[in-house]
Amino acid sequence: DGDADRIGAVDAQGRFVDPHRIFSLILRHLVEQRHGRGAVVKTVSTTQLVNRLSQHYNLPLHETPVGFNHICALMLEEDVLMGGEESGGMTIKGHVPDGDGILMGLLLCELVAHHGAPLHSIVDGLMQEYGAFYYGRRDVETRAFDKSELTHTLTAEAPPRILRHKVVQVNNSDGVKYLLDDDSWLLIRPSGTEPLLRIYAETRTQADVESLLALGTQLAHVS
Repeated sequence: DGDADRIGAVDAQGRFVDPHRIFSLILRHLVEQRHGRGAVVKTVSTTQLVNRLSQHYNLPLHETPVGFNHICALMLEEDVLMGGEESGGMTIKGHVPDGDGILMGLLLCELVAHHGAPLHSIVDGLMQEYGAFYYGRRDVETRAFDKSELTHTLTAEAPPRILRHKVVQVNNSDGVKYLLDDDSWLLIRPSGTEPLLRIYAETRTQADVESLLALGTQLAHVS
């Protein structure tokens, strides 16, 4: 990223380690190795793994609309240990309230050194402890539409079940997000800057990711 405010990684097996996993790994490291405490802030499109870690460590969790400005605002008002988003922007307590990819890279190196193990095995260990999560996103070009009307329709016509699971929560703070009873989720969110509908999904099995993205496209009535 040109201004170095985001992070991604590739492990020794050539696998992409996405920001969801990096956020989760660094959060665990901050609590367990650096003995940090404070709230956790994530955007609505960020992994439920962060929710599980926050609950495990008894840390307050805030979920904001997409955009690092929302994370920054909370970090300036509250005692926040870490904040981050799906696109790779993250920061921590005691640092600037803005994304810093270089600092996150250094913390990632630090935790790898602490464990004395390759990154892929650390990621696999995290998944074994808290459960596996698989993420996907689809950007669909579409004609102009009324964003508030789409949000209202998707909220009012929320399906009771999706992919064998009960819908336990509907969040319309930024688009419409359906949270399922196994912590999978589907988010249908109009772009704020382009004629695009962004569809995000996180599931407990890799095979379900594409199915959930396709269902999101159908629910939004776009092709």
